[in-house]
Amino acid sequence: MREFLDEVLGPTDDITRFEYTKKNNKESGPALVGIELKRREDYAPLIERMKKKGFPFQEVNKDPNLFHLLI
Repeated sequence: MREFLDEVLGPTDDITRFEYTKKNNKESGPALVGIELKRREDYAPLIERMKKKGFPFQEVNKDPNLFHLLI
């Protein structure tokens, strides 16, 4: 989580939702993270930083069924 906050989020990005279930004996696991951007042009750099750091992600708002299930 610290790496995500320090190296992926931009200075004006804001986490609006965070859901994580810790599994026993695991250092990482799935999380639902809602991120609000101040500017539309911050989106592509955010995606690029997630890819560069190896954070797997799925854009929930691009999958209507998943979006309605989770939100």
